[in-house]
Amino acid sequence: MNDLAKRVSHLFLVLPLVLAVAGCQKVGQTAADAAIARATGANVDRDGELVTLRTAEGDVAIRTGDSVALPEDFPQDVYLPAGYQVNSVMALQGVSMVSLTVPGEVSALLAEARRAMQARGWTQSMSAQHSADTAVLAFEKGDQEPRRSATLSFNRNNGDEHVIVGVQLQGGFH
Repeated sequence: MNDLAKRVSHLFLVLPLVLAVAGCQKVGQTAADAAIARATGANVDRDGELVTLRTAEGDVAIRTGDSVALPEDFPQDVYLPAGYQVNSVMALQGVSMVSLTVPGEVSALLAEARRAMQARGWTQSMSAQHSADTAVLAFEKGDQEPRRSATLSFNRNNGDEHVIVGVQLQGGFH
């Protein structure tokens, strides 16, 4: 596994902790920051809704809060479901990750995403549905390097009628 893949996998482990403590008061933030530092080796800097993990390999910025804005440079050809709310935004050396909450069913959102992405010129490279409540789609686009990729994950939010939609973008977006 290359260094970037390792960092991203570590961040996926730490991201729920960062999001859970984003609204905590100062004492909770200090304890959470210490736990994140121990788990990742990163220093944690906070500026409002922006949490930055600083490592020797580079910085990772994560936006948190009740209603986070999409990045201004979010590509227009990437599917976003109707009625979404942005939970978090993270940028990491050529990779952008956005977490959304949306009302609906996984199967309907999966079918809608597949149709929308293909209509916008994306080629599906992978599809997996693990259960009625969990699915993943991957797409590629572009004939030249860097080739763009988009991975969309769909997970039923336990206890309610919402789905968490993860959008991971790589290559040529910024």
